[in-house]
Amino acid sequence: MVQALPKAEPALTETETTRLDKREVECIAKVVVHEAGNQPHRGQVAVAQVIRARVNSGRFADSACGVVKQRGQFFNVDAYDPPRNNGRWENAVDIAKRTLSGKGEDVAPGALFFHSAGASMPRRTRVTQIADHTFYR
Repeated sequence: MVQALPKAEPALTETETTRLDKREVECIAKVVVHEAGNQPHRGQVAVAQVIRARVNSGRFADSACGVVKQRGQFFNVDAYDPPRNNGRWENAVDIAKRTLSGKGEDVAPGALFFHSAGASMPRRTRVTQIADHTFYR
């Protein structure tokens, strides 16, 4: 399958990247690789943005790591150690940094949940479908 390359986004400044908590970046990057590593760039960004939306919602934990470690929400990020010597990890880290910095287009506005496209969440409002994931608020 051929995928269009994402639009080039301006690089984050050194100030923007140094103030980010490395643990928060890693928690989001692990989720991006594990949950959406086989998805197009836009789908990976949407998964990261779900985490940010949850942090900002007041309904979940108040940090990215807190959100992804909440019981029954995601996998065990502490036990997951994805390969870091490939472009997939570097891309996930970049997505995590941009998400935490509030950069880039909001590709699934207000989405707090997602799942594989074959399932459904009838009690939630559907926001969008990107490749193999459907996003809800």
